[in-house]
Amino acid sequence: MKVEKRVNHKMNIYKTGRFKYCKLICLLWLLVHTTLLEAQDVVDLSGTWGFQTDVMDFRRGSLSPRYNHVLQGTIKLPGITDDYHIGYQTPYKYIDRLTRKYEYMGPAWYQRDIEIPADWKGKKIFLYFERTHWLSSIFVDTKEVSSIDYVSVPHNHDLSAFLKPGKTHRITICIDNRFQYNTHKWNHAHTEFTQINWNGILGDMKLLALDPVYVDDFQVYPNIADQSIKVKLKVNNTIKKQVNGKVSFAISGTDYSLKHQIAIVSTDSVNIVEANIPLGKRIKLWDEFNPNLYRISCQLNTSDGNNSYTHEKSTTFGMREVKQGKNHILLNNHPIHLRGNVENAVFPKTGHAPLDDGSWERIMMLMKDYGMNHLRFHSWCPPAAAFRMADKHGIYFEVEMPMWGKDAEPDEARYNFFRREIKAILKEYGNHPSFVLYCNGNEITGNFDFIEELTAEGRKADPRHLYSGSTARTRVKSDQYYVSQQTNKGAVKVYEGLPGTDWDKNMESDVDVPVISHESGQRCIYPNFDEIKKYANSPVEARNFEVFRDLLQKNGMLDQAKDFFRASGALTVLEYKAVIEALLRSGKSAGFQLLSMNDFPGQGYAPVGIFDPFWDSKGLVTADKFREFCAPTVALLRYEKSSFFNTETFKGKAEVYNFSNSVLENATIKWWLTDTAGSVLQKGTLKKQTIANENVSPVGEFEVPLKNIRSQKVTVHLAVNDSIKNSWDIWVYPKHQNLMQSTDKVLYTDVYDDVAKSQLAQGKTVVLYASPDKIKGRKSLFHNHFWNPIMFAWAPMTIGNLVHHQQGMFKDFLTSYHTDWQWWDILNHAKVIEMQDAPQQLRPFIQVIDSYDNNQKLGIGFEAQLNGGKLLVMALDTKTDMDNRPATQQLLYSMDNYVKSAKFSPQVAVDETFIQSFLIK
Repeated sequence: MKVEKRVNHKMNIYKTGRFKYCKLICLLWLLVHTTLLEAQDVVDLSGTWGFQTDVMDFRRGSLSPRYNHVLQGTIKLPGITDDYHIGYQTPYKYIDRLTRKYEYMGPAWYQRDIEIPADWKGKKIFLYFERTHWLSSIFVDTKEVSSIDYVSVPHNHDLSAFLKPGKTHRITICIDNRFQYNTHKWNHAHTEFTQINWNGILGDMKLLALDPVYVDDFQVYPNIADQSIKVKLKVNNTIKKQVNGKVSFAISGTDYSLKHQIAIVSTDSVNIVEANIPLGKRIKLWDEFNPNLYRISCQLNTSDGNNSYTHEKSTTFGMREVKQGKNHILLNNHPIHLRGNVENAVFPKTGHAPLDDGSWERIMMLMKDYGMNHLRFHSWCPPAAAFRMADKHGIYFEVEMPMWGKDAEPDEARYNFFRREIKAILKEYGNHPSFVLYCNGNEITGNFDFIEELTAEGRKADPRHLYSGSTARTRVKSDQYYVSQQTNKGAVKVYEGLPGTDWDKNMESDVDVPVISHESGQRCIYPNFDEIKKYANSPVEARNFEVFRDLLQKNGMLDQAKDFFRASGALTVLEYKAVIEALLRSGKSAGFQLLSMNDFPGQGYAPVGIFDPFWDSKGLVTADKFREFCAPTVALLRYEKSSFFNTETFKGKAEVYNFSNSVLENATIKWWLTDTAGSVLQKGTLKKQTIANENVSPVGEFEVPLKNIRSQKVTVHLAVNDSIKNSWDIWVYPKHQNLMQSTDKVLYTDVYDDVAKSQLAQGKTVVLYASPDKIKGRKSLFHNHFWNPIMFAWAPMTIGNLVHHQQGMFKDFLTSYHTDWQWWDILNHAKVIEMQDAPQQLRPFIQVIDSYDNNQKLGIGFEAQLNGGKLLVMALDTKTDMDNRPATQQLLYSMDNYVKSAKFSPQVAVDETFIQSFLIK
């Protein structure tokens, strides 16, 4: 804590072309954060400013620019134009993203008359914006004096030569949110697809004055081997005289304090000062389990013989070192495994990344609650608050520049922008222990000599991080890790699960650098239309949801919207469990990055998250349940398949993923099987053993003959020390012979012919099970659609299935309302019938959920009245490999019992033309 004198200028009324201010001097106790400059003299610039748009871009057109005039409107800063409904009121309903209510792209002008304190004479004066977007240009009175175009770091304008202490100056600021370089329009730093392309100034904004000898940069380099730090200061001396003095360091932490002092002689305008400071044995390391933080301040006191100068600057650091291991990233010489999420700058509540600690702390705590330890910032760099909260909670960051796609193609102006940007990122955020990984950007193409230049320069400039040239594209020489779907040994991506778990990505991940699985998961969930109302006070609206909802209503299924959401969501959770466990089993993988735990509302709208865009739970899975398969320690089980005949034996191979900070001494490992009522069917224990950490360890095998199992659904449980638990569902069925036998009253047929028509005309039953290759329609898949169906419009464009599980045909086939792994052999041998022309009242009992931008009625099985008879249709292959399809056999058995019972009584009549419409003659 330290006291800063903050001079607060507030504008009362905008009159007669001038702002009238009253000066309020107050003392504030401030928690000092790492900023570009810290000062004793500060003028807070938050509050009301003059404002005017410039859609005609008078400045560029050499017409009378805004800075020559008194601006006619007002706006409050910090803030963005969207907060005040400035811009073009958008009439559209964008399908591929949220709709920004008021679009504005172009210069916007902000103006204020500011009295420069007289006691600032002889000082350096800076104008500081914590974050703005994209180009900020400063005009003092009517002269342009400074321009900065950083995207990832604060803008800090040196106005020393243009502001006269004791005088009132008119400060006019032009913020231009247009693309200043020909960069990819999807990068998440300034796209309309995630955070909007806002115009404004956010966070801390101030004038600050420094003595003319001051610390411009302060970096801390931990050395854990000898428990010391190297400090490196850049001292600017602007008086053109030699100064002598000292730098006093004060280090503090929980139950720790230390002071250190060095002498300094400055003869040049820029001086680099380095010092090694021993910290002693009481210093503690920083990692995800023990995020120990320390505060270091340096006080610079110098004199030129006549005048004395002082400046104090502080930063936070953690004692940690990151290195490249064989397969893993090493933190403090220990392998870590990254369980990560991709952060895409999705902030619909504000339209921009928050700059307050509370918003970011909420995200970090949710990450921890759900077993995660890693965030990748996809083609953008977060503000300081994100780093502060990751430091506090032990989250490992991968930071990127606003670089994507063809941004590496030759363009010297763009290249120079990226050269400046990487240096600025490393300088501004390099001290944060959470800043573990740096990557230039996302899926880059073009000149990889330039990518190698950036990567090599980054490694040389700041060894506190590991570096990678690009995600998911060409490797470069300086890569220290690699985020990708593919290596030279094969695919390391895992986008969906399988009904068996005895597989991994070890071989594919075992290359020359640690490999992180790129954008894992990505299974689509049907939209939850209840989210529409959450955007009432946001700068964006979910108008695409309104379009999807209206289309569903037009197609007569709006009453099923919540069921579609729940069923597809349950399948996505199932997939995430399978995906994450596969990557945990892959002990030679460096980790994974999900895309994404929260919905991605751009590039087609991808509702793939267990959280909505506001980071609110969708209610699909609890944190406790998620942590069973995603946590520092997880019980894992390898087995061949999920559906069995009761003549088979279940064989399980138990493993323990343990990337916690301790071994599990003399661990007790238990397994047991339960039925749907929770009764224990079989149980056993494996050999007690010590389970290493930083590894995936086989811990034993067990077998269970299934001949005495009476329950169709069985849950296999595994527990380590009774506290680390996980479970998997399997299904056990009897073998059935002579299925689908016709009787006098029930005809089984794979063709709709005269015999079938006659059967129906007599009021009898027909079960039509036409082969999938004889049915028009879509391919049937177990998985729901990848990412989103608008951007990836590939067949079959479906999002799972809604199973009407309480209907009679499922009496002897245990199922929930959503598909689970027992459906694997059924759905992968089926066909999806397009039922848009069926009566509105007709709902298939296996209802396939169409993509939300199409919303047609689809089904694999349905029942109906036809020509006086009763019809059940199943678009299912009932011949191929039936001896290895236990679930299909059981479903057919259940349906046979149903159609031969009095309970088979279809209520909706269809026309024969509908049946003929989906049959191939």
